[in-house]
Amino acid sequence: MLENRTYGRGVPLGAALSISKGTGRAYYAICKYNEPHILLPLFSDEDVEIVAREFGIPISGRIRPRSFTESPAWIALRKWAKEHPGIARACSHTDSYVPGWYRMVSKENSAGLLLHIDGYR
Repeated sequence: MLENRTYGRGVPLGAALSISKGTGRAYYAICKYNEPHILLPLFSDEDVEIVAREFGIPISGRIRPRSFTESPAWIALRKWAKEHPGIARACSHTDSYVPGWYRMVSKENSAGLLLHIDGYR
């Protein structure tokens, strides 16, 4: 859980649906369903661009450039699962944010797709 001090309660970590800019010009990440928003009051436009690009989170009102499975965070998840297969398998039931992530990661890793990523050994 990620503590969200603005609301005084936790927010489950996972994929946000989008990042929006509120009335007060502060950004916030919208989580799934009726979960609280995560306020990002200190994020500049550039900070939000970086987070959106790295995690594949669309910025509300813009064309979605790519999804989570096309982001650097997805590649990092695949590398982590390859390096820690037992832990990844144990966590495989936690797929409410990215349904089927473990199956997709396993399939891509077994196909040797990580070998084609620069810098991976």
